[in-house]
Amino acid sequence: MSKQNLDRINRPAESFRALAVDVPKNLANIRVILFEPREAGNIGSVARVVKGMGLSELFLVNPVPFQNEDIAWKMAHGAKDVLKNSHVVPELKDALVGIKYLVGTTHRRRDPRLPPPTTAREAAHKIASVSQDQSVALLFGREDFGLSTDQMSLCQLIASVPMATKNPSLNLAQAAQIFAYEVFISSLEEHTPDDIEYVEVNAMEEFYGRVTRLLDKVGVTPYNQDWETYLKSLRRVFSRAPLEERDIATLDMIFSTTYRHIVRLEEKLETTQN
Repeated sequence: MSKQNLDRINRPAESFRALAVDVPKNLANIRVILFEPREAGNIGSVARVVKGMGLSELFLVNPVPFQNEDIAWKMAHGAKDVLKNSHVVPELKDALVGIKYLVGTTHRRRDPRLPPPTTAREAAHKIASVSQDQSVALLFGREDFGLSTDQMSLCQLIASVPMATKNPSLNLAQAAQIFAYEVFISSLEEHTPDDIEYVEVNAMEEFYGRVTRLLDKVGVTPYNQDWETYLKSLRRVFSRAPLEERDIATLDMIFSTTYRHIVRLEEKLETTQN
């Protein structure tokens, strides 16, 4: 038997793939999040996508019960470990812990106040770059109506899969497969780490909360007392330029100091009046 054939037999099973490639290390920094998936079969299928495309983290936000559903384990063929180790959390913020760059996916035209979506391929290049040394998440919405405008406004990037026709749209597992594949292929290329040290998504939301607290303190009243809509506008303003941790620290010093100063004046005034 030739040495070439001996080497082939001694290779691990993975080497018999038609196109064997090394898994890029940056994929360990990428998380897939499914928001309120309604079909157990889709959860299993996405677990298979995660495993097949070299990813590892799967977070499920308030999913339909799937642990005892045969269809979930059947569709997760070869990736039952991913399904078993998936993180089930009650709220989206729990799935975003540690995430610095969030990419939301959509197949519909969205609120004009949101930035226009980019293609899955373009988004994959950005994800591959940022994930070289920072945590990134791909967020997918419910099968029936996707992500809400509020959820999309949390994202630094919105992406979509170009399609030749209006209908039918991709189902959840198909969309996850396309995005994961594009990220995998892009990650095989050389990427320079992004030169921006992004703020964690949850930290940004906490920052917005402190800003609105100050605005409320000084008497700023949004139209119809609609703070949620006003918050979307705040996110849009601050998202025009990527914010780093040092930027938020600088802004926080201004807003927090102002808030504390107002509180001290109120306390002093109350003491004087008493």
